[in-house]
Amino acid sequence: MGRKFEEVVDILDYNELMRFKSDLDSGAVTLKRLLEDRIKRKLKEHERICATCSSELNFYKTSNYTLVFGPDDFKKKASFCGLDCLGYFMIKLKDMKSKPKEDNVSNTDNYF
Repeated sequence: MGRKFEEVVDILDYNELMRFKSDLDSGAVTLKRLLEDRIKRKLKEHERICATCSSELNFYKTSNYTLVFGPDDFKKKASFCGLDCLGYFMIKLKDMKSKPKEDNVSNTDNYF
């Protein structure tokens, strides 16, 4: 994360850096508002397209579904255009969970 932040700071010109520093010195109200707005936009991105068929979702349709899953510290959201896409996603998710993980160790007993 540090490297990306440094790249963003490198892009700013002198006046923007001074405005940024002034905002930080005064409690970073503007920066906080900017970050909160950006986070809200990122959280809404999952609502734009169906996670299964990639069709664009109509916000006013009552057949849209959103699934929140994952551990508490790393929640994921996925939106779907209908029950069929949600069902397909759930089946694939169950398949991923039930498949045994393959060992990366090769079988060397059969060489002789």
